[in-house]
Amino acid sequence: MTTYRYKGQTLEGTKVSGVIRAYDEYDAAAKLRETCAFVTKLEAVREKKESVLTRPLQTKIKEKELALICSQFSIILATGLPVMRCVEMVAAQNRNKQLARMLRKVAEDIGAGHSMAQSFESNIPGLPKTFVETVRAGEQSGTLEPCFKRLYKYYDKSAKTKAKVASAMTYPIMVIVTAIVVFTIIMVVAVPAFTTVFAEMGTELPAVTKWLMNTSAFLTKWWWLLLSVIALLYIAYLVFKQTERGKVVISTYILRRAPLRRLHTMQISGQFASAMATMLSAGLPVPKALEVVSQISDNYIFSLGVRKVKEGVERGRGISESMAEVGCFPQMLTEMVGVGERSGSMEDTLDVVGDYFDNEAAVITTRLLSVMEPVITLVLAVVVVVLLLSVYLPMFSMYGTM
Repeated sequence: MTTYRYKGQTLEGTKVSGVIRAYDEYDAAAKLRETCAFVTKLEAVREKKESVLTRPLQTKIKEKELALICSQFSIILATGLPVMRCVEMVAAQNRNKQLARMLRKVAEDIGAGHSMAQSFESNIPGLPKTFVETVRAGEQSGTLEPCFKRLYKYYDKSAKTKAKVASAMTYPIMVIVTAIVVFTIIMVVAVPAFTTVFAEMGTELPAVTKWLMNTSAFLTKWWWLLLSVIALLYIAYLVFKQTERGKVVISTYILRRAPLRRLHTMQISGQFASAMATMLSAGLPVPKALEVVSQISDNYIFSLGVRKVKEGVERGRGISESMAEVGCFPQMLTEMVGVGERSGSMEDTLDVVGDYFDNEAAVITTRLLSVMEPVITLVLAVVVVVLLLSVYLPMFSMYGTM
């Protein structure tokens, strides 16, 4: 909610002024009609920034938590309880104290006469647009319970898919990180000790040993420079990523040239299909659903493509026809959307397509890991062999000359 400063006059002609909290200017004016005959001035107050210690953390709510909340709402709403009471009960059951506090504020706003979607949007920062717009559509159509069931299915599937990928990637990442740490310790601690021994031996060192010693000397002396360069490159990447050109370049590369472009395409296509199915089943108009999906897409080029599809639909063209013209969507997705349009079962078709793309992404991830694990093992074996040869070859050479 926003704070507004106002000036006005009562029916008796008395001038009044003060501040009032409201969602927008229209809401503020409606509240002031109870005390003011007319308002002469109404302006938003720029509120002071809260300190780090007092302001609420505006972290993104996890999809697992959203799925649980949606499940609770669908169950409690089915009992016929008032919406405000449902929100209070969900808040009381939530273990996340910060989220529970925000839900209680939502209940207060609903009790004050505001809509559920508006109350969620104002009091819970970082709430996905998919959630807010689906709830808004559910309120308008009187189908809140089915909408929350649908949202539960959507967020639960998304959370489980991401959890599978994260679980599958845990082992390779741990192996790589451990290998880097061990290699660094060897290069910075162990190799310098052998360098002193080899220098005392006075024998000609093999090329692999010289390379290892030079690399160790560089890392020991210039590690700060290497870390600085890596940090600067990372910062430059983050800055470039925020620019319009950066978003286009990076998204285009990921979508069309990156080694894992097929996996990324499957993931964003599954996200598109599932989100569209969820919002269309709630009763959102197609253009509005496309607008929301364009805001939640993980790829900027894909997001721009969805916006162009929305513009095409608003001009009276079909969804699949507009998707084909844009050209950044998988052919199967475009064709299946066309099937849904012609059969009149768009939500069910998108549901099936979403499941297909999610399963394809899982298959690709499994295949990728089946290739990565032996490759990582082979690379580690080569590194170990190189280290051993670098250390033992000079010793063998010394014993051979004795």
